[in-house]
Amino acid sequence: MSIITLLGVLLSVSSLSHARLSDYFNWTSIEPTWSLRYTPCYEKYECARLLLPLDWLNVQAAKDNDTIALAVIKLPARVDVGDKSFGGTVIVNPGGPGDSGVTEILKNGHFLRNMVDGNLHFEVLSFDPRGMAHSTPVADCYDSEVERTVATWQNRGLGRFDESRGSFGQQKALAAAFGRRCEYAEAQNPPIRKFMSSASVARDMLEIVEQIELTKQSELLSRSTRGKAQQPLASTEVVKTARIQYYGTSYGTFLGNTFLSMFPGRVHRMILDGVVVPEEWVEVDWRSNIIDTENAVEYFYKTCFEATSKCALWRDSDGSWKSIKARVDEMVDELDTNPLPVYAGNGVQTFLTGRDVLATMGDPLYTPLDFFESLAVMLDDSLQGNHTRVLEQLGLSGQLDVCSPPSERRYDMTSAGIANRCGDGKDVTGYGFAYWKSYTRELMARSPLFGYDVASTAFACAGWTLRPKHRFDGPFTSPAADARMRAGKPSAPLLLLSSFYDPITPLSSAHKVAKAHPGARVVVQKSVGHCASLSAPSECTNKIVRTYMETGQMPAAGVECEPDCVPWKHCPHERARLPR
Repeated sequence: MSIITLLGVLLSVSSLSHARLSDYFNWTSIEPTWSLRYTPCYEKYECARLLLPLDWLNVQAAKDNDTIALAVIKLPARVDVGDKSFGGTVIVNPGGPGDSGVTEILKNGHFLRNMVDGNLHFEVLSFDPRGMAHSTPVADCYDSEVERTVATWQNRGLGRFDESRGSFGQQKALAAAFGRRCEYAEAQNPPIRKFMSSASVARDMLEIVEQIELTKQSELLSRSTRGKAQQPLASTEVVKTARIQYYGTSYGTFLGNTFLSMFPGRVHRMILDGVVVPEEWVEVDWRSNIIDTENAVEYFYKTCFEATSKCALWRDSDGSWKSIKARVDEMVDELDTNPLPVYAGNGVQTFLTGRDVLATMGDPLYTPLDFFESLAVMLDDSLQGNHTRVLEQLGLSGQLDVCSPPSERRYDMTSAGIANRCGDGKDVTGYGFAYWKSYTRELMARSPLFGYDVASTAFACAGWTLRPKHRFDGPFTSPAADARMRAGKPSAPLLLLSSFYDPITPLSSAHKVAKAHPGARVVVQKSVGHCASLSAPSECTNKIVRTYMETGQMPAAGVECEPDCVPWKHCPHERARLPR
């Protein structure tokens, strides 16, 4: 869910973040193949480009070059694949939709490996989902950075779509224009957007699982028959019954739930952290996503007050955290009423609103340990009339770098994320002003600060007409697990993780999902932030995860874990970072 709107700053970890596709590893140097053939990359990792059918409902067309190439990266296990303590591969998806799995492993691969490693040792693997980042083709609707920048600034200049029928008409027309731009791109370039639903990505993951097993079996057989005239092929039966071990966060929980519901007999272990309710996702209904957002915002102000001078917003005269919040709210209201004109002297002329200031709170609400202190400094600067940090955070200052050469094109997760998100969701192009106004008002009643921004993320689908070839909308459920690996049944129940106050995937969502999967358990980590792993490190949580990965044993119902670190204090423990 993407944004200068909260759901994108939160669920997508910011639509304002673009990564240069040139990177410091040349992915085009790897020849795409129908099997996993790894190449050393990024010094400590192994990379491959896996060819897959564009359309899993028409695999025959792949023979006519209707294919995609997934960028796959893995951090090898600490032990050899033949070691008795080798636990296999854990496939990771960081969410978005649109976040890069490659970036996730580069940022958090060692953290994730340490989280799951105990008596068994695992390799961790991720991939850029079809249409995204280093996978090809990329679902970028724009041919140049100039086009993208023009569209971004045009959208920024329009009023709120819920204010009047006039502003609604303009916003919906612009959303429809974006949809048409993407239709044009789909017609002019290799098609991808109609094949980016989570159902297709889940089928990709099943193929990855089989290719992982094939690679492992082939390696072990090669060793056992080395020097012999003939080497037997890996068992087709073993490969076709291989099971996934999966860890997904945020949108990655919807993807994992989709896989579990479509292929329950191909699941060995599945951990979902920061849980999305799938029935709401496919309905494009995110009202329940923000029921704890204001609690997370208040947590920032409460801990700021308790931190006293460590928090730049704190004043000696403050009687409570509410005094700090009131100052910031007053500034936000003033900037919304009287936007600040901005000219940075480098070609950038724009304005700053209160909504802009609120948008900078997205990442800090994700990971308080990393960003609460810098957020306080930024807001305090703005209170004193210095908005430089806010403008930098929003990407509204600095040189307008829109004429960069093709080799320096940026990956913009917005286009790819919309193709996936709107493809998963039902068609909302026919909804009118009354619906969107009511929808927005409901969201704002739950979160006055961020309700509109979440609504505008859903509104991005109002002009999306590229319906997916393959869409799975439920039922999102699975049969009871069977440790004997019976056909059609997962090997262990679903393990769900959640922070206590998650600003975009609340704890209540984890409990809803648990009811649909027999034996599922919810581990509540008593931290604040998006996902247990991003909000704070916790050895208690890690022990539960390791036991589950090794044996499939579930924690007791109602289990809670304390975090090992809290905001405003030094944290010596390894922890997850935002995947950007």
